[in-house]
Amino acid sequence: MSGIVFGEIQLIDLFIIVYSNEIDNAEKLRAEVEACAFSCTNSIKVSSDLPSFENPNIFEFDKGETEERFDTIYLLTKLANNFIWPDENKPEEVKVPGKLKQPPNTKQKRKPIFVADGLIAIDILNSLSRNMPSDVFFCPTPITAIGKSVLAEYLNVHCCDINEVHVWAANDEVFHLEVEKPLVIHDEVDGNSRCDPGMVGKEFLESLNLDPTQMNATWMKKDFVEKVASSASKNPYGCIYKAAIFAKTLRGIWKTRDKKAQISVACNMGVISNGSLGTAKGHPYVLPIIFKGDSWITNEVHFEESAHLKQELKRINAVVKKHHKKVTLLKLFLKGQIT
Repeated sequence: MSGIVFGEIQLIDLFIIVYSNEIDNAEKLRAEVEACAFSCTNSIKVSSDLPSFENPNIFEFDKGETEERFDTIYLLTKLANNFIWPDENKPEEVKVPGKLKQPPNTKQKRKPIFVADGLIAIDILNSLSRNMPSDVFFCPTPITAIGKSVLAEYLNVHCCDINEVHVWAANDEVFHLEVEKPLVIHDEVDGNSRCDPGMVGKEFLESLNLDPTQMNATWMKKDFVEKVASSASKNPYGCIYKAAIFAKTLRGIWKTRDKKAQISVACNMGVISNGSLGTAKGHPYVLPIIFKGDSWITNEVHFEESAHLKQELKRINAVVKKHHKKVTLLKLFLKGQIT
């Protein structure tokens, strides 16, 4: 609202969507935001039209409130059915003799950005919309932050000192992580390290009183991933973190839309796969990607030849396909029922 995300010349219409019993709190938030008089505020509205899944990344009809889950799916389906991509091949307007010449349309066309709270939503929106391109749907993931937090605590450093974390995931339970070497950005790694090549420097390892069995590739592939999964299952981040990562996601995508700046942004993001690295095209994953311009590509640097990653992707693919099949069945069930 202050111009940090979209720039100072954009006007923002903000819709605060909450449960009906939270309307009063949302109205107070609306009043507080309006009182801030942010320069990019156009309008702020409060609504309770869209509920959410308990876990936005996993279809679980056999758990929780079935009626509430149905309402969520119904509303998402209604949204998806109303998403229509403009026909770029539509013939130009026929010129009529005597009709005043209209000035050319100089409005800049921008590809839309749909950011949801989980993989279920982007899967439904992509699968049930009529002709929307698959590269406009996104959802942020907390696994990156959790991975850095777990590793930082284990190595007794700050999260900002941990190198880049790359995530491939079917959901918050089935995923794989890779951390670029050295694990700690400013660590000095040489040939004398007793760890796997390039992972942790000898002096740093000794300062932690760790032996090589407590910090090696095997530990990273098994124990580290298990620690991250355990932390993720506790859902350690609340609404403030989710709002912050949502804004960060929008800002990261939007920055790359400036063709003059030619900026690229690398991150882990929930997307509809383009089929790279052996993933199932058209299915939802969390993948390491690079935003550039109006599109994105998978970040395959360092990992395209990893035998372990390929094996992990087979495990992830199986879960993704099984999960996506439920959406396919949903599409068949709702065909002709919702318009």
